[in-house]
Amino acid sequence: MKQVIKISKNLFIPRNRIIAILPVSSTVARRLRGMNKVDGRIVNMTFGEESKTILIMDSGHVFVIAKTLEEVDEALWS
Repeated sequence: MKQVIKISKNLFIPRNRIIAILPVSSTVARRLRGMNKVDGRIVNMTFGEESKTILIMDSGHVFVIAKTLEEVDEALWS
C-alpha cells in the first residue's frame, strides 16, 4: 500500500493524515467550508475545475479537490 495518494499531476497527500472524505454536496461538507473560510484552514486544490470531494486532515485542514469520491476511494485503497 502506498504512503501517499495522488490528487493531481503534481499533487500528493499523505494517506495516514486523512481523517474523512466527504462529497461537497453533503450538509456537513457545506458547513465545514463555511466555518473554515473564517479560520483560513480550507485549501482549494481544484485548479479551476469543479469541486467534488472534501478531505479532512488530522491537522484540521480541509482540502477541496476535483476528484470524485469514488476516485479518491480507489486511490486510497489501491
